[in-house]
Amino acid sequence: MHEFSICRNILAAVLEEYKALEPPAERLSRVRVVVGAMHQIVPDYLAHAYDILARDTVVAGSALDLQVQPVTGRCQSCKWEGEIQPPFFQCPSCDALTIEVLKGRELYLDCLEVDCDE
Repeated sequence: MHEFSICRNILAAVLEEYKALEPPAERLSRVRVVVGAMHQIVPDYLAHAYDILARDTVVAGSALDLQVQPVTGRCQSCKWEGEIQPPFFQCPSCDALTIEVLKGRELYLDCLEVDCDE
């Protein structure tokens, strides 16, 4: 279950960003993470890992919102572009094996949703 190791890095980024907020936020309510489908993350496993790892931190109780980015590519032979289904990187238009992956490898913290005292 590689979701725990990935989640440790996500949580480190969340804590760093949350602690740097000016003015300080009262509470972190939601974290949005964008992840490419090539990472093969199971969303429920990642959410569970986040709940466990965040439990005794200042961001405990915040929800993880995972946005999965599909794998898209472009054929170097016929210039077709579109969504592809790993692990097969064969062009659906010309059957060439010259697919360049354009999206689907992402893994980043997109935003923090905080409750402010106002």
